Amino acid sequence: MASNVVVKDIMTKNIPVVHNETTMQEVVDMMVKDDLSYMMVEMQGKPTGIITEHDILVRLVSQGLSPKSVIARMVYTNPIFTIDEDATIEEAVQMMNHWGVKHLPVTGKQGELVGVLTTDNVILAVPSKIPELTELCRPGYKRVR
Repeated sequence: MASNVVVKDIMTKNIPVVHNETTMQEVVDMMVKDDLSYMMVEMQGKPTGIITEHDILVRLVSQGLSPKSVIARMVYTNPIFTIDEDATIEEAVQMMNHWGVKHLPVTGKQGELVGVLTTDNVILAVPSKIPELTELCRPGYKRVR
């Protein structure tokens, strides 16, 4: 069953971003302060990567690296999969499942970062999509590395 909901209607709009050279200490501090599970990384207004809690665990903590000596581009997931702000929720859920991601950076007409769509956004706004998102929540589900 199709909904008439488009990504821009339910995405998180005011998202903090960091740059490629931001230290991971600054990234983690911002994530803790704002209670975020991800942080977008951009360069010249365009998204270049995303750092999730999973990325921090796998690429920083498990490696025993100091967050003060590591920069964002060393940890972020890249390439990232983005979705247009005018895409439907059906397209977004299909893309999330296909790539195994819980966060989709949302881009505007010129490819600029305008928001992020998360599984939480979808679940809260369109609960009928919950069954389609359950695989993403299973431990060990394919993740883009």
